[in-house]
Amino acid sequence: MDIDRIRPVRFLLRLLGWFRLWPTSGGPRPHRGWTNWQGYLLHSGFTFLFTVLMWVEAILSTDMEHTVDVLLISLTMTALALKVLNNWSYAHMAQRILTEWSSVDRFRLKTLQEVDMWRIEHQRFGRVVCVYIMCSVGVIPVIVIPCLFNIPNRLPFWMWTPFDWQQSVSFWFAFIYQAVLIPFTCLCNVTMDLVNWYLMLHLSLCLRMLGQRLAALNNSGIQQGEDQLCADLLDLVALHQRLKQQALDIEKFISMSTLFQLLVSSLIICCTIYSIQMTPVMQDLGKFAAMIQYLFSMVMQILLPSIYGNEVTNSAAKLTDALYSSAWPDLSPRLRRLILMFTIYLNRPMYLRAGSFFNVGLPMFTKVLLKERLGPMDTRTALVCAILLFSIAGH
Repeated sequence: MDIDRIRPVRFLLRLLGWFRLWPTSGGPRPHRGWTNWQGYLLHSGFTFLFTVLMWVEAILSTDMEHTVDVLLISLTMTALALKVLNNWSYAHMAQRILTEWSSVDRFRLKTLQEVDMWRIEHQRFGRVVCVYIMCSVGVIPVIVIPCLFNIPNRLPFWMWTPFDWQQSVSFWFAFIYQAVLIPFTCLCNVTMDLVNWYLMLHLSLCLRMLGQRLAALNNSGIQQGEDQLCADLLDLVALHQRLKQQALDIEKFISMSTLFQLLVSSLIICCTIYSIQMTPVMQDLGKFAAMIQYLFSMVMQILLPSIYGNEVTNSAAKLTDALYSSAWPDLSPRLRRLILMFTIYLNRPMYLRAGSFFNVGLPMFTKVLLKERLGPMDTRTALVCAILLFSIAGH
């Protein structure tokens, strides 16, 4: 009856391993079994160097529109660089949790209802993976390919160089560097986000599974005797304790990366909408389409963690109702006292926090969007807002 409990995330972990952003084992320290000098060298030459070059270009820029175009990607690259550092520091903790979820008998699925719940959520998460990757990676050809035919020479993204890249020979060095770097950094960013979201999704699934088992105590325990029911209840209490500890570890892993994303999301969305308004649609249709896709991806980056974090809070809050729906009135006074104490303990809310500032949930998403202050909207801005509203309604 059991299935691969972490199936959707296995391919993502292999990708992070290729990018040198994930340990090969879940040891107590991040460097045990993980010689990562290749990762430091790889990301120093791509992620960190490109981030510095873009910020130098933004600082030296004297044109407002040009500065906005550079900041649009500079902020994203800065958030990516901070996510890379966060993964190097805490990925071993997430690896231990995933290993525990997939191998420890305590988290083994016992009923067909639990298996169906896992399978349905895995299918939904698979669709999220496809949509998010398509929206993010789909920007790359629209940005890179037109630069091959542009006269005069133009790079996909502005960056400072110690040489004049507009010259024919120098241009190809800068262009090839960005043509390799852009897919690499995009996949790194997308994969790290998806792993963070899956950790929250799986934690919420475990809490829902715990609620189903608490509610099912009246179906299995009474016929097996009071001692067996007491043992089952204590096992569920121990499972809840372990889930709370895992929630703390997951919060430590996703906290700073989620906070980084929130801090830059408002600025990125503002810069993107400004660029859309300044872009002549018919003259540069490719850039306009790329900006729409990019804006959609940025909204997903703050919407989806809000949804999954909200599921963790809601699933934990429903545990009290699940325990109340069990057969506690028919139990002995001793077991009723245990259930009462556990019920009082379950009243403590469980939530994930971003940098000890925000609870990761839907209220966080609305706060970020409500901070946007847009002026009078033209037709293109109204079109963008309509697309965002439909995407949010779809989720």
